Amino acid sequence: MSISAANGVYLTAGPVASGQILAPNEQTNLRSAYRGTATFTLDGTATSAVLNFIDGTKTLPFTPTAVVAQVVGGTQSAASPVGVTATAIIGAATATLYFSGAGTNANTLIVEFEIVK
Repeated sequence: MSISAANGVYLTAGPVASGQILAPNEQTNLRSAYRGTATFTLDGTATSAVLNFIDGTKTLPFTPTAVVAQVVGGTQSAASPVGVTATAIIGAATATLYFSGAGTNANTLIVEFEIVK
């Protein structure tokens, strides 16, 4: 089995199409990262999942230098919590998140992420 890929939901203006620039920072008018959340539904066996930056096919106008992620919520069991242990950037469209365990089937993880240019 596998955990279905999740599309990012952005906390501020996020990317919607190839070639879109980063949203401006209020203080410097520059932006070096996108921040958002994604919700993954666990399957009870897999320990990794794909984060789609937009929809898995549309790309950012750059390949990220880093993707930082952490679990911030969901319905996972308090007795056996699951966290993000590593990320691997696949390219300008997706990254793979690696979890500390498989969790319980049908429970969710809400992951906050930052895509760094």
